[in-house]
Amino acid sequence: MRIAHWTEHIGSGMSRVAEDMAAQERLFGLDSHVFSPFLAVGDDARQADIHVIHQHLPDEFHGEGYRKVYVTHGTPEHVFQSSVEAGLNIGYGASDPFMIAQYWLKAADAVVTFWPRIQAIWQDLCQKPKKVDLVPMGIDLEYWRDGQSRGKYTGAPSVFSAENCHYIKWPLDLIIMWPWVVAQVPAARLHLAYIPRDQHRWWFPWMHANGCAFKSYISGGALSWPDLRNAFQSTDYYLGLVRYGDFDRVCLEARAAGAKVISWAGNDYAHYWLHEGDQRDQARELAAILKGEIDPRDVKDVPHRKDMAEAMIEIYQRVIGE
Repeated sequence: MRIAHWTEHIGSGMSRVAEDMAAQERLFGLDSHVFSPFLAVGDDARQADIHVIHQHLPDEFHGEGYRKVYVTHGTPEHVFQSSVEAGLNIGYGASDPFMIAQYWLKAADAVVTFWPRIQAIWQDLCQKPKKVDLVPMGIDLEYWRDGQSRGKYTGAPSVFSAENCHYIKWPLDLIIMWPWVVAQVPAARLHLAYIPRDQHRWWFPWMHANGCAFKSYISGGALSWPDLRNAFQSTDYYLGLVRYGDFDRVCLEARAAGAKVISWAGNDYAHYWLHEGDQRDQARELAAILKGEIDPRDVKDVPHRKDMAEAMIEIYQRVIGE
């Protein structure tokens, strides 16, 4: 079976999921590869039995003669907000992620998500009786557990965070609360990545106002896999504040690399939960975690990418009719 996964190779969580899917599918005997939808289409992609849409699908494969599986990476809230902002800032001719998502929910032969909460939302928008499939988001556990820290991050304890700066994940609550955390845990230091360079003028005033609290390195783009793994292995805590209690791939990678994970309440892979609301209350809660006053939760095991690939192969077989 030949599988074409469509996404840019940009180092994002989405592209890492696609690359892990394809790599594990090859180990299971499939001819599976990742293709960029923005480069010239080659014969290998044209001969695919199934096209897996992570980001965008070239126009020539939109017809009914091609079997398509749509993987919903963004949360419905983020996809919707992106469309509203694009329409307001650029106009109605702008790319519309929410309309694109609605199109593939109806046009694809199968729809996949990684989160039960999001499965229910997309199911309501999906053309019945099509079922939105829930697939475990798995990672290459051996890779993320391998290696050794190149040097401990400063701080007692050190906290690392690396989430994209959009509404569902942005670190504004963390940046607001952090000086109040340091007032209670003076030696704690925050190491923050992924602040886009074109957003520095908005984020830096928050950080410069309380510079003693931060030991930040700022990256405008995605970290390489080895650098990200080293970051997880060099910190005491990974803090990933994905809203609605969702988890993301970065949380799973941090867990596998040995970091203690803190997130908003609801993330079953996190050792510690913070509760949304007043940032002063969040600061007290986070300080208590860092001082060891709150016991870690029982957490779910991080899925292996084998689990993800096995679930995807079952979907491919159903779509093809095997």
